[in-house]
Amino acid sequence: MIKEVLNIFLLEDRPAEAELTKRAVFKFAPNAMFTMADSEESFLEKIHWGKYDIMLADYNLPAYNGLEALLYVKEHLPDLPFVFVTGMLNNEQKAADAILEGANGYVIKENMENLQPTVVRVLEESNQRREKARLAAEKTATRKLMLQKALGMLEQAADFPDREVILDSLRKAMEDDDQA
Repeated sequence: MIKEVLNIFLLEDRPAEAELTKRAVFKFAPNAMFTMADSEESFLEKIHWGKYDIMLADYNLPAYNGLEALLYVKEHLPDLPFVFVTGMLNNEQKAADAILEGANGYVIKENMENLQPTVVRVLEESNQRREKARLAAEKTATRKLMLQKALGMLEQAADFPDREVILDSLRKAMEDDDQA
């Protein structure tokens, strides 16, 4: 059971199927909030309205498809987890293509009992990636601060052999960090 508010973007062109997906989500995330889109136009308009925890998308839409939406999300919102909820991924090749293009998972509409474990898994993986990125950024910031401190101390220190070599090495290390 997910107790916190879960902001979900749902791309589904059929109102009845959107309701079924929402009901399935409310069973394990009663505080879920949905932003709905039913076409490419409404998707492109609404996807930037807020910050979403996860995107659920049908694969086939009139004049658009979920794979195009996935590619858009991966280009513009690369940290947004994306799960297909569809009846049209029964073809193994389509499922493989979707995963290879960056979908975090898929659920077949006839097996909505798989929605909860899939969403929970995808959200946990997303949280782990964010935490790993946060720790890496923190480590980089600490390293940069230490380099700046050492550079400042050496610049203030009296001359000693190889002082300039050490200063050049520290400056180079800081430049490398800035470019990374």
